[in-house]
Amino acid sequence: MVYGLSDALEATVIGHRSGRAVDFTKVYLGHTVGYEEPVDYVGQLSSDGQTLTGVWSLQSMSGVFEMFREIEFSEEQGARIAETIEI
Repeated sequence: MVYGLSDALEATVIGHRSGRAVDFTKVYLGHTVGYEEPVDYVGQLSSDGQTLTGVWSLQSMSGVFEMFREIEFSEEQGARIAETIEI
């Protein structure tokens, strides 16, 4: 069985960064059919540190990827941002 997009899988990621160059390998945990082999990623971090683009490879397959940093605010942070200050 190959998992669909709505199914969560656990994986470990190990790698390194040198300047804006990033190189890491993802290995799925457990014995999930179709996810036994490690996936290698090599990419470049954008100058603002918000986007990572590069190439992934898995055995004889490869493709491009783009990852975005997701910025989340807690309710408290959102309340402070929305707060009106009188002068």
